Amino acid sequence: MREAQKTAPSIIYIPHIHVWWEAAGDALKATFTTLLENIPAFAPVLLLATSDVDHEDLPKEIKELFVSDCEVFKIQLPSQEERKMFFEDLIVNQVAKRPVSKNSAALQPLEVLPVAPPPEPRQLTEEERRWLEEQEEDTLRELRIFLRDAIHRLVVDRRFRAFTKPVHPEEVPDYDRVIQQPMDLSTILSKIDSHQYLTARDFLKDIDQICSNALEYYPDKDLRDRLVRHRACALRDTAYAIVREEMDEDFE
Repeated sequence: MREAQKTAPSIIYIPHIHVWWEAAGDALKATFTTLLENIPAFAPVLLLATSDVDHEDLPKEIKELFVSDCEVFKIQLPSQEERKMFFEDLIVNQVAKRPVSKNSAALQPLEVLPVAPPPEPRQLTEEERRWLEEQEEDTLRELRIFLRDAIHRLVVDRRFRAFTKPVHPEEVPDYDRVIQQPMDLSTILSKIDSHQYLTARDFLKDIDQICSNALEYYPDKDLRDRLVRHRACALRDTAYAIVREEMDEDFE
């Protein structure tokens, strides 16, 4: 009975229900009727039973399962004439016809049907839309909290002091001519506060920008340049390690 509800639409078929009812015990009968009553009226489940006994002569419990006249169908045995009419077309007419050639049927060109348009996306209700917006805002809030903590850990690391703020034009006059997209940790923090990061991947792109700027501006010529390049690569690796090891996958 439960399986019929799970796989609905379905049919519960009980042949010779009067015989089954007489053979079933009281506990089985009670369980059967209880499970039937628990099926919702709108459920697409059909109870189909047959009986050689007239509806009036069935037990009361069975008759209560089929209370309406439209739920009880009395089928008479077919007469000799009715049987003849039923089988006449099959035996006399259909047998006289030549069978359809499978080869000719296979050679028939198939009808070219137009491609069915994709189904329209289901429109969200106002309540569903509001719930999704709240879930998205909660997720982005958690992302900002995580990214602020990551930036704080990078800023307090003495190795990355050179990348904590924008390059001063008086200290490095030609920096803006060489580097087209300046980036630093304080700018990243401002972007976090202004809700400009929707994923951690966007955050890591700016970290990559800091590293690539350092590698581009400081050629591998002397010890000072090599130290800046080394720290830029360390900054990138540290940021990626924090994100990959500590961040929830939902933020990616």
